[in-house]
Amino acid sequence: MAMGVLTGCATSIVHEGKYAQSDGWREGTVVEIGPAKDLQRPAFYDCRDQVSEKENDVSYVTIAFLRNGHPYARTAKLPTESKLRVGDKVYVNIKDCTAPIPARSS
Repeated sequence: MAMGVLTGCATSIVHEGKYAQSDGWREGTVVEIGPAKDLQRPAFYDCRDQVSEKENDVSYVTIAFLRNGHPYARTAKLPTESKLRVGDKVYVNIKDCTAPIPARSS
């Protein structure tokens, strides 16, 4: 029984067969979209730290997710071709500010 408990904790989670939690991927929900300077929700993982003054009007997205059962948020640059909207279910990478923001299939 103890072995089952120990190996259960060591099992890695991979969403849709390609978004490994060990690589930083989490399931999230888009909660805010707008220019970097206008976003109001605080984000523990915030890519705006890397924004220069000339990029203040570039669109960013804030994604809410759970980590170890606690609420967090990630703010990252919104890809130019993105059609994300508030409420969309997505995957977000908390380790990479340049990672894509793919929609979840479920």
